[in-house]
Amino acid sequence: MKEIAIEELKIGVCLSKDIFNDLGNIILAQGTEIQFRHIEYFQNHGITHVYIADERGMINKTDGTQISASPKYQELNTNYEKVLDKFKQLYYNIQNKDYELSLPELESHVKPLVDAVISDNDILGSMRMLNNQESYHFTHAVNVSMFGSMLGKWLGLNVNNIYLVAMTGLLHDIGKTQIPQELLFKKEELTFSEMETVRNHAKLGYDLLKDNPEIPREVLAGILFHHERSDGSGYPSGLREELTPYLSRIIAVVDVFDAITSDRFYKKGISSFKAFNVIKDESFKGLDPKISDVFMSNIASYFINNKVKLNDGRIGEVIYVNKYALNRPLIKIDDTFIDLSTDYSLDIVEVY
Repeated sequence: MKEIAIEELKIGVCLSKDIFNDLGNIILAQGTEIQFRHIEYFQNHGITHVYIADERGMINKTDGTQISASPKYQELNTNYEKVLDKFKQLYYNIQNKDYELSLPELESHVKPLVDAVISDNDILGSMRMLNNQESYHFTHAVNVSMFGSMLGKWLGLNVNNIYLVAMTGLLHDIGKTQIPQELLFKKEELTFSEMETVRNHAKLGYDLLKDNPEIPREVLAGILFHHERSDGSGYPSGLREELTPYLSRIIAVVDVFDAITSDRFYKKGISSFKAFNVIKDESFKGLDPKISDVFMSNIASYFINNKVKLNDGRIGEVIYVNKYALNRPLIKIDDTFIDLSTDYSLDIVEVY
């Protein structure tokens, strides 16, 4: 680790310390890989020095080199595709009653992806680099695995427990293989009876895997209880927070986040900032508020310098995220500053 002047900073190096503003909010987190937009932000806001971990993958800002996907991102994309293909194969085999789940084999695909995710730290930037057009039906499982892994890191879990989170995320909806597919792909609102059938997927997933001696009990519990809510309104058992396994509560947060921000065949996903509103509301009645806060605080720090579109059609840049109003940052449009934490007539509808 060494301190380096901004004018000497190269694209591709990683921060070895969090960068804070005067109010104690994280601007960029440790482990973030420096990009052009970060250097420009430092220069515009009087940040003269940062601490870096190493100088791998450097590209000089002034040499005019065309940036393409780095080897790190290419590797991430490859690992993502491998896990996605393995999950699809497993899903179809279970659906056809022809499967034998080998946890070590599945782990051999999942662990390299998890290692890449938790070593990078910029989970949103990494996932934006993924080049995949597969159905949400399958990508959701891999995304929850990735988001869960990073959240596990932010919560201070050791690597073995992070792997457990990742496996639970990948398998959390495996019980949907036993649900009539016309219900899963129905565009119209489900009837009460149909909703009860779909809700049974958590119990069905547990039943599918409970007799497999290779599946850790923590993973089984995570699959069974990932829809429980702290106020007792969840399913299948109506457990309150103190009785719901910690790993299940982690999966619950990232499951909601990916579900509402992803495009479906029947709706477009909402922006990440709107998702903060949903998760904040849910944390008052169902999601673990401490886990939710850790997730939102860390995710929010990566939006600095991002272009966003407001509900009035204007496009601006996020320049500051208030830790007390994560979903309503300060936006710069040309020479105008708009504080969404005080102007509730405006909302962010899209993040670029």
